[in-house]
Amino acid sequence: MINEITIEGIVTREPWSYDKDVFFRVACYRDLDLPAKPDTSTPGRDEPDYVNIRYPGGAGTMFSVQKGQRVRINGFLQSREFKEGLVELLERAKKNNGHADLKLPEDSGLEKVNIERNTVEVVAARVISLDTQSKKKAHP
Repeated sequence: MINEITIEGIVTREPWSYDKDVFFRVACYRDLDLPAKPDTSTPGRDEPDYVNIRYPGGAGTMFSVQKGQRVRINGFLQSREFKEGLVELLERAKKNNGHADLKLPEDSGLEKVNIERNTVEVVAARVISLDTQSKKKAHP
């Protein structure tokens, strides 16, 4: 079986690290011969697909990508399951959507509730910058 992927996209947020890995999110627009993903807010414009990238061992190294940078990633797809606390999930949703009115009752026991989730990500073997100012590899 083959599990290889090459995608190009634009880094949509600053990278973050977890353990020894670096993560970043890329917006990828589809090739013209693929079905479009219409942008519902702007007719006639296509919406990108957003993909999380995991660069193993990148934390604490010279590896660097920045928001707005165009990159090409070679790697493979990986799915993984994880547990996330309900309170953590709700707090992140509040932060991302700007809803300040979300309040959890004290001593409700909700801090003990975990939700099983899964994610699919690209594990990067190589990240190449496509920006014209720096046509160098972000990682060999």
